[in-house]
Amino acid sequence: MLSAITFGFAFTLGPMTYGAGGSNPTTLTFLRNFLSLPVLLLILFAKGISIKVTKKELLNLTILGFIGNAVTTLMLFIAFSLIDVGIATTIHFIYPVFVTLGCVIFFKEKLGLRKVIALMIATCGIACFFFGVDTSMGFSGGMFLGLLLAVASGMTYAFYIIYMDKSGLKDQPVFKITFYVALMSSIAMGIYGTANGELTLTTLTTRAWWISLAFSLLCTVVALSLLQIGIKHVGASTAAILTTFEPITSITCGVLLLGESVTAHKLLACALIMIGVVTLSLAKQKPDPNEAAAAEAVEEAAQA
Repeated sequence: MLSAITFGFAFTLGPMTYGAGGSNPTTLTFLRNFLSLPVLLLILFAKGISIKVTKKELLNLTILGFIGNAVTTLMLFIAFSLIDVGIATTIHFIYPVFVTLGCVIFFKEKLGLRKVIALMIATCGIACFFFGVDTSMGFSGGMFLGLLLAVASGMTYAFYIIYMDKSGLKDQPVFKITFYVALMSSIAMGIYGTANGELTLTTLTTRAWWISLAFSLLCTVVALSLLQIGIKHVGASTAAILTTFEPITSITCGVLLLGESVTAHKLLACALIMIGVVTLSLAKQKPDPNEAAAAEAVEEAAQA
């Protein structure tokens, strides 16, 4: 729970660096990964974990870093600049749904009745955001794009989880994977930001630097460490359910820190998505033999 709350709170810090702070989604994505590297390296040395990897592992980690992390984070941070942080985080949180669908489509896993119901409920929640009471105002200000990017970030994060499961990287120490993924993401975003002129490190204010540092460490070190401790004591399945506190915290902090509004329409949509995710998590706790692989992949969401 503390891990999820930390993640949810940290996500509301990112947008505070935009605008007058001199930052943007590209810069924030770069700093979120780059600033965590020294701390992650110290953790690896303190734990006596070797940083050596094989060529195959390095290739897999590069794919995870480029697509699963850098692209996912960039799309989510752009969504933060277009729609409420609470809404973007909640929509992104449907990634277990895409994990399940990915296992069904690409690995021929079967769906149980409860999983079908869970998918339908979560889909209705997303539809509420797209076709809700505010449609009379249109999708001005990039709202439609923000919603699409939030959904897409959930899809690419699902790719991250499935790829980590199927590539065998899940057997590696968590902080070792996190270090290399952050390193590859830093390289990818450094090249991308330099090429398009969006890496604005020289224009960041002192406040933006401190917020970026806090954001990076809270996400990469504090929340991840708490999550690993929690998984050790209660297991991945329970941890996956308790991570629903993340979007709830984002919505609350968005209201308190960013002045975002809360309406009955938004609460209904968020509730449907959370019910769908929790139902999906509960459905996989006692999978039948045909659903074992899909359940294992979804459980990786808790450790990712």
